[in-house]
Order: sequence, then structure tokens, then C-alpha cells
Amino acid sequence: FDPSNFVWPFGAHIAVVEVDAETGATRILRYVAVDDCGTRINPMVVDGQLHGGIAQGIGQALFEGAVYDEVGQLRTGSLVDYLVPTASDLPSFELSATITPSPVNPLGTKGIGEAGTIASTPAVINAIVDALEPFGVKDVAMPATPQKVWALMHRNGGTKR
Repeated sequence: FDPSNFVWPFGAHIAVVEVDAETGATRILRYVAVDDCGTRINPMVVDGQLHGGIAQGIGQALFEGAVYDEVGQLRTGSLVDYLVPTASDLPSFELSATITPSPVNPLGTKGIGEAGTIASTPAVINAIVDALEPFGVKDVAMPATPQKVWALMHRNGGTKR
């Protein structure tokens, strides 16, 4: 099934992070996103969709996880235990746009609702992997909690290559 009138937005998202070598905590220093959703009928709504999606993706990358105990009981079943980012966990997002109207609809629009979520998670995880490259780290499982990041940095005695 491949309809000829499907259109997809495209974009590039980049995160710059700092990882505390003593605690494994990750702080996002800068987040830049350039997206193309075709004609931007309401730019404020487009930016709002991106802000919400980026925040959600950062949450998935750094905080959110379904954690079960040894007998299979969910330990993160409420917002008391299931961590989500707050405004203080997020940087100011630097948003920009390219505008390439879609030729398959009269308004020239494309979707934007999921662009922030889809792009932000790998942007943050790849930034962490890049920061941990001196420790020989090639992959970081989500969520990249301070405990996981610290363990990755110290799995070879905490020495840089």
C-alpha cells in the first residue's frame, strides 16, 4: 500500500549535552531543530507541537522507563515513580524552519505532530554516546539515567581510551 499522495515532513535535530563524570547526570546545554512541515498555516501551533514533542522525546531518552521488580510487579506505575521532565530539565529550544510546500494538497501542508518526538530521542542519545566516546561507549540504552551512564563510564575502570 503506497498511496501517491502521502507526504512526510523532514528535519534535523541536534543536542549538545554535558555528562557529569562523577555522577553520570546528563544536562542538555543546547537543542537546535530545523523542520519542514510545508506551509506553516499557524506558526505558533507548529512551534508548540515541536516544543511538546521535543520535551516528550527528551523524557523518553533520559527519564521515562517501565521498571519491574524481580517478581514482575510494575514499580513505575504512577507519576510518583515514573519520571518525566520538568521545565527545569529542558533547555530553551532553538527552532527554525525550511518551507517546502507539499505538491499533493491545496494548502501545501505536511504533518508536524510527531516530528519533535521522533527526532529528539536519538538526538539526545547520540549526543550522550558522543560525550562518552573517550570511555569507549558505543551505545546507551534508554532511559539514560545517571546510574546507567555512570556504570557505562566505569565498566572499564573509568579510564578514558
